[in-house]
Amino acid sequence: MSKNSDVILQQHDGAVCWISLNRPERLNTVTPELYEALYEKVAAAADDPDVRCVVLTGAGKAFCAGRDLKQPPMPAAASSGAWLEQRQDYLRRHVRIAHALHEMPKPTIAMINGACAGAGLSFAGACDLRIASTDALMTSAFLKAGLSGDMGGTWFWTRILGAGKARRLYLLSERFNAQEAEAFGLVDKVVPAEQLRAKVAEIANDLVAASTQTLRYAKAALNAAEDGHLEAILEFEAMAMAFSGIDAAARAGEIRQGFDPAG
Repeated sequence: MSKNSDVILQQHDGAVCWISLNRPERLNTVTPELYEALYEKVAAAADDPDVRCVVLTGAGKAFCAGRDLKQPPMPAAASSGAWLEQRQDYLRRHVRIAHALHEMPKPTIAMINGACAGAGLSFAGACDLRIASTDALMTSAFLKAGLSGDMGGTWFWTRILGAGKARRLYLLSERFNAQEAEAFGLVDKVVPAEQLRAKVAEIANDLVAASTQTLRYAKAALNAAEDGHLEAILEFEAMAMAFSGIDAAARAGEIRQGFDPAG
């Protein structure tokens, strides 16, 4: 088994932070140890002003095949009540990963290089974009394991796919190859496996060509639109467009003096 320092790999390429789950011998299935290490890396990238885009992927031939069923997520409990309390605390703690991927003020990309199931599917849904290789295979898998689903997946996928498709995804646990996943709406683009990293790098670098301010306001507006009323979103967009356009306006000569929020 990998050591704690090795279960998550991180690499910086300019303003892009690449985070890789690193248990290839177990298809990058999640364990408590991996969850803790992954949250640390994602949270650090979210707070790092030099990082303007985050790519999440998996080492080897899988993105993340869900929970490692050979390892219990928690120690044995003295009673069913104690087990329920411990289990809920465990899930609440680790769902921070999906929340951070979705809410951080910079774009996130899931680079899906192979099997993507369970928690892995939820993590993919938490990201802003999903780019898959032709080797990708996606499924919810929760019901087949006797589970209902976690890590925010039902929320993310209902908003990405719509209510009907999200129910099909979770209740039937169908397996989608890369082309089927693209047609269903699970991924935004499919590219040949040997071109996957180069294509994701191209997309990430296109994103970071925008200013940090523009990326922050664009993502904030998109997140607000998921639950907001039209009037509130129109007002938010007006504010976001004005603030994100300050630099461009200054370059165009529309602002003759330094920016003063009060003026």
